[in-house]
Amino acid sequence: MGKIAIKNDIFWVGVKDPTRKVFDGLLPLPQGTTYNSYLVCGSEKTALIDTCEPEFLDTLLDNLSGTKKIDYIVSHHAEQDHSGSIPHLLEKFPGSTLLCLQKNKEFLQDLMHIPDNRIQVVADGEEISLGNKTIRFMFCPWVHWPETAF
Repeated sequence: MGKIAIKNDIFWVGVKDPTRKVFDGLLPLPQGTTYNSYLVCGSEKTALIDTCEPEFLDTLLDNLSGTKKIDYIVSHHAEQDHSGSIPHLLEKFPGSTLLCLQKNKEFLQDLMHIPDNRIQVVADGEEISLGNKTIRFMFCPWVHWPETAF
């Protein structure tokens, strides 16, 4: 599917998964699902918001083709379908820093062995500047998982 422009310098780079037929063991997904990742390109820095299941990493990387640098990888929460590709992306983009809440950091380190020096903990309401764009973090516990942030 490739990169889809949403707004100036904001792109959907996610992945479609037509094979997933049930969400969290409860909700039918007759058309499958998507793993929604977004590339936000500021005048100074670039952020990738959310990743995908590792089995779809190649498609995500294809959608990111032409992206030379990612400064920040943002994790909404540690569930595999949102964060499973983070270790691979940190390797592919060695200058990138993972942004997440403290509780998310604990989960990501336990589940995916992300090194401490690659993670920057952000707080509820904190803002990260990309130059002409700003990302603000909102702690939304139990919207889906206990450490969910938007």
